[in-house]
Amino acid sequence: MAVPQIYIGEEWFDINEVLSSYRDPSCGAVDIFLGIPRSAPEDGDVKELHYEAYISMAEKVIREIIDEAVKKFGIKYAVVHHRTGVVPVTVPSFLVAVWSGHRQEAFEACRYIVDETKARAPIWKKEVFKSGEESWK
Repeated sequence: MAVPQIYIGEEWFDINEVLSSYRDPSCGAVDIFLGIPRSAPEDGDVKELHYEAYISMAEKVIREIIDEAVKKFGIKYAVVHHRTGVVPVTVPSFLVAVWSGHRQEAFEACRYIVDETKARAPIWKKEVFKSGEESWK
């Protein structure tokens, strides 16, 4: 399967596939954010996360966010992947990669896409703790 620009589902793509999915000689920067579930005392000792999404709506919202980042920061391209289903601690669940001419635009756009996706896309997570307790976020 070719690496899609926006993907929400249980499959995961190798970072090298993602990086080779877009090539533009005018791009001198690629910024990557990788979200990985963690377990820490302040988080209540998380065992795994369960992600659910309204996929068609989430894809539409993420497309809008990428378009906004292109206009706002002048980036060339972005990839957003978010897992659904059960994701254990230490296994990647969220990826944003941004290509641009310069690093500053890539950094700013990547953060924008991460923050806006978390705030606006209909993707939900349930934290499952080692104690057996659960909490939706």
